[in-house]
Amino acid sequence: MINAWCVYSALVPNRHLWTLDVRGRPATFATAGEASWKDAVRLAIEEAGCEPLDARFSVRMVFRLGVSRHAGEVWDLDNLIKPTLDAMEGIFGRRQWRGRPQPADDRVDQIKAEKRPTTTSEVPGATIDVWAIE
Repeated sequence: MINAWCVYSALVPNRHLWTLDVRGRPATFATAGEASWKDAVRLAIEEAGCEPLDARFSVRMVFRLGVSRHAGEVWDLDNLIKPTLDAMEGIFGRRQWRGRPQPADDRVDQIKAEKRPTTTSEVPGATIDVWAIE
């Protein structure tokens, strides 16, 4: 189940723009679950009605991790961040170049991230906060 909500404030320097709640099982870069996690992030952004902005960004991500399905399932924080940013073209826009389409995540100047297990009342996913910075 995927559910999202988005709060938008006026675009001003160092101002909070959105809080996005992505529900789904977070996945790390280059794993079998990466594509479905990216789809969950994109769908959450789309359902929330967020649109790309021409800005520099600061992003905070809090990953809520479910119980490991097998002994080798671990979540490296840096590998959780990459596929999440790669799916956020609905906020960052697309990179202006002639190569394969990519999100303009080069406009992210600050990242704060953490991971933690879910509590009994939570579902796996992530809370993503985005600020415009100047």
